[in-house]
Amino acid sequence: MKWAIAATALVVVANGVVLVSENRARGAPATLTAIEVCSANLLGGEGSDDPPAIRLGLAADSPSVAQGLDSAGLRALGFSEASVLAAGRQRDSTFYWPRTRPGWVRLRQNDDSLGSFAVIEVAPRRAQLAGDSTSLILRGLITFRERRNDPPPASIAGGAGHDHAAMAPARTPGIVYPTVSEAIPALLHLDHDQIAQLRASIPDSLGCSVKQRVLIASGANGRIWVAALR
Repeated sequence: MKWAIAATALVVVANGVVLVSENRARGAPATLTAIEVCSANLLGGEGSDDPPAIRLGLAADSPSVAQGLDSAGLRALGFSEASVLAAGRQRDSTFYWPRTRPGWVRLRQNDDSLGSFAVIEVAPRRAQLAGDSTSLILRGLITFRERRNDPPPASIAGGAGHDHAAMAPARTPGIVYPTVSEAIPALLHLDHDQIAQLRASIPDSLGCSVKQRVLIASGANGRIWVAALR
């Protein structure tokens, strides 16, 4: 019985610490960044089982390398020398895909139809990225991918008299490059009033033809949240 009471007290204290930490984070100075959202960026609301949130969609990888993903930056993120030397080169038989590494990323919203976010800068520590009113700073996962230039081999269609033993030619190995595979958090949670207001102003039937401005707050400790709707 005493152990149960002690465990309950510990949970209560722990929850209190979390609440105090959250309140302190939101009460501390924060950088405000305006983004635009449309119905395609929203989850939940209107009877949905999904928690209400704004989805932060990453833009497709760009041929240009984001600041902080050069050789020095990759070493600082903890990638091996073999991975660093492979970046920007054609993949060969000696290359092994490295494990994903955590870091901090600066995102800036593109002026495209879905309001996707481009990776502008990457760093191993939050303190290395100064906040501003045009970008969001949050955690991210850095990985390596392969960019191919040759088209995929044409599929071999079956048919009468067709030689099914024919093999499509092997594709040429592509260029290995580093990129951000995921932003964390990928969703910014909304309260019930916020999602109701957004759903009312930008209904699903309008797609992304109508957008609403939202203010996102970024704290110096890495927390990020929806501060206000405009």
